[in-house]
Order: sequence, then structure tokens, then C-alpha cells
Amino acid sequence: MLDRATVDRLRAVDATGAPVVSVYLGLAPGPEQIRAIPARLKALIAPLRERAEAGEYQGEGARRLRADLDAVLELGEELSGDLGRGAAMFVSTGAGIREYVSLPAGVRDRAVVNRSPYLGPLEAMLDHFRRYCAVVVDRRTAEIFRFYMGSLESWEVIAEEEVRKDNYGGFAGYAEQRVRGHAETVARRLFRTVSDRLVDLKQTGEFDLLAVGGNQANVDGLVAELSPALRERLGGTFVVDPRTATPADIRERCSAVAAEHDRRIDQEQVDAVRELAGSGGRALLGLDRVLDAVNQKAVDRLLVAASEAVPGVRCTTCGWLSTDKPLCPACGEATSRVADLVDAAAEATRETGGSVRYLVGDVHPEDFEVAATVRFPVPEVSH
Repeated sequence: MLDRATVDRLRAVDATGAPVVSVYLGLAPGPEQIRAIPARLKALIAPLRERAEAGEYQGEGARRLRADLDAVLELGEELSGDLGRGAAMFVSTGAGIREYVSLPAGVRDRAVVNRSPYLGPLEAMLDHFRRYCAVVVDRRTAEIFRFYMGSLESWEVIAEEEVRKDNYGGFAGYAEQRVRGHAETVARRLFRTVSDRLVDLKQTGEFDLLAVGGNQANVDGLVAELSPALRERLGGTFVVDPRTATPADIRERCSAVAAEHDRRIDQEQVDAVRELAGSGGRALLGLDRVLDAVNQKAVDRLLVAASEAVPGVRCTTCGWLSTDKPLCPACGEATSRVADLVDAAAEATRETGGSVRYLVGDVHPEDFEVAATVRFPVPEVSH
């Protein structure tokens, strides 16, 4: 399953010049998907096989690449376990890797051969998914769940004392009023108890964002008791009947809350960087200008829209990124091919202390592929 340790381990792979095949496949649910997998994989890797046959890789390199592509087809037999999501495969005979990674969501079909694993889509998913603490509350109990990468796990249950049935009339209705008043007190006490517990979990770094569900009155009651710090972490709320909701129901509503929160944040960031660039501020739009900033170690925040890989080159000495230059314009040394300039730019941004956000929703305009805010003005350089 996808996690940070897997990506870091793949990034550290030393192929020593041998080809590395990286394949991504998105999988819709349904048995017909299983039957189509072999044909889809063969079509996806056909251009890579043509490169081996055409002699782009010589001798042992070509033989290894053909063996790697055959290994991808063998790994494809495992794909049936990830229907409705996606998978990534990384194979290199020369580097001694043969890895299958289950993905938490769909992904664009893609096959890349390079001197290192192509990890951009994995980085995008790690950046996209947040750890949620989901609370489903009624007036007497609250169940806390972990929600991450589409998976829901029960965490703990908090219960207050039992309360007598609140439609009991009694003498002249007074008993009913007392029971209802007591029920309100119990509910408020439960909300405060849950809020205090959430503070504890937040302080230990157990979650990134919070989702609250239940009937609307109880959701509002718990939200009203949250501290300012917890309200800042509130990703969203949802309506559900705690008595009848199944784990699948709660997982579905958590997924909707997470998707809407990400869409809102992405839209805000896209709007802000476009406005800043349009006013002449420290923001750059487009791959060429972003590469200028990356090469000059000026990027503070990189925004990347989910898109196709953009091949390019990187200086083997100083790391300068360019679209297609045999010699580095900065130091004059030779360059080597990279499968995706955007992936390489994201890696370089992290290495120089900048942050990266991948935009996985459809919030960006068609002309928006990559943008950055920068620490200082960046001169334009020919690519």
C-alpha cells in the first residue's frame, strides 16, 4: 500500500544506468476490468518495447528492458485486487527492483522508462490525502474514526450516562420537562468531553483535519464546543443517522467531505497565485518560468496540476533542469534525460526548502499546468 516510506525507498533506488520501468494503471470497478487488463498493459508498454527493439538501449540494456517489460505483464496478474482504485509497478532487472504498489484512488494510465523510478503520481497522492479524525455523534454517544486514503477505522467510543425516554409525560408534563432538561445537560457534557478528547489527539499529532457527522442539531452542538484551534482543523461536516449508519455510509460521507475540502483549498490557491502573478507580484505561471525559479532555488510554493509527463533533461553535475539541451547552460556539463520535468522540479523544490501542492481536482483552468510563488524576483532564462 502507498506510504511515504515506499516512495522514499523507491526514490533512493540506484539503477547505475540501467533502465527502470514505471507503470501506472487506473482501474474502474467491475469484472470486465479484469478481462481487459492484459490487453491494456500490452498497449501501454508497446511504445517502450519499440524503443528497445529500435536500439535506443544497446546490448545488455535492451535485453534488460525487454525482461522488465515482460515482468510488468506478470505483475499485472495482481491488479484484480485493486479494482475501483489503481496500481503502480516498478521494475528494473539492473537495479534489482520488482515492486507493486496498491493506490488509494484512480490514476491516469502511464508507462515510463527512465534511469530512475517515475514517482510524480505517488507524490501527488501523498500530498493530496490527509489524515482525518471523523466523529459521529448523537446525544449520548460519540464514535471516533480514523479516515485516511479512503479507509475507515474505528478509533474509540465515548458514552455518557443513559437518559430516560424523553417523551414521558408524568404529572402535568413536569416529569417530561425534567427528563428533557437532563437530556440537554447530558448532551452538552458529552460534547465537551468529546471536544476535550479531540484536543488531546490533536496535540499528539494523530490527525490533520476533523470531520463531524450526525443529525444537524448534534453536529452543531459539538462544533459549538470545539476550541478555536480545533475549528481551524474542521474540514467539514455531514448529516447521518448514527443509529443506522454503516461503516460504508460513514466512509462515503468522509470521502465527500475530504473531496470538497481539497477542492476548496485548491481553488483558493489557484486564484491567489494567478492574482499575484497578474499584479506583478512574486508568482510565476507556466513550466518555463517555474523552471527558472527552480534552477535559481527561489521557489517557496509549487502548485502542480495533474497532467501528463513532460520529458526533459537535468545536468548531471549541478542539477539544472531544462526542456532539451545536451549541455547545461549553467555549468556547461552534460545533461541526462528525465522522464518528467514537473516531477523533477517538485523534488528540487523540496530539497531547497520549498513546499509542493498537487491539484488533483478540476479546479484549475485549462492553461494552468504549473505555477509557483517565489522568495525573490527571478530573471528569465532561455530553455
